[in-house]
Amino acid sequence: MKKHIVRSLKYLVLLCVLYVGLVWIVYLADMSELSVHPWRQIEAQLQTSMGVWMVIAFVVLAALYPLFGFMRSHIEGFDAEKDDVRLFNAMQLYGFKAVGERDGVKLYRAESPLRRLLLMGEDTIEVHTTANGIELVGLRRTVARVAYQLKAYKHNSRYEE
Repeated sequence: MKKHIVRSLKYLVLLCVLYVGLVWIVYLADMSELSVHPWRQIEAQLQTSMGVWMVIAFVVLAALYPLFGFMRSHIEGFDAEKDDVRLFNAMQLYGFKAVGERDGVKLYRAESPLRRLLLMGEDTIEVHTTANGIELVGLRRTVARVAYQLKAYKHNSRYEE
């Protein structure tokens, strides 16, 4: 539950930063003498009913983000020990490096600090070994990419034998 709240708060901050950034971009692009300072514009918008609905939408999106922003992907027939090189290559292809193991779960994190920042610190992919394959757990966009690559490696491994 604590992880869910932290992820929601991170996403809420990101939405607010994006909103303020867009208001500043519009202000800087409008260089006329009639343009209103961004902080006054934000203050005026938040005092309207549309501003209140915007805040409600931001809070609801942030609360729901951990539910649709993260995923588990199961890859059958993939052995984490035997196919360790393929797993390493797929992770490296998308900018992840092995950082260790915790309770039998392999952990991978983004290599560059910029990428970690862009992923809001949620840059860890966990690789769990299951009875008939592996399971990837993490941010939806990163897990989906790595899982797709691993499935391609698995599919193409038929031709190696």
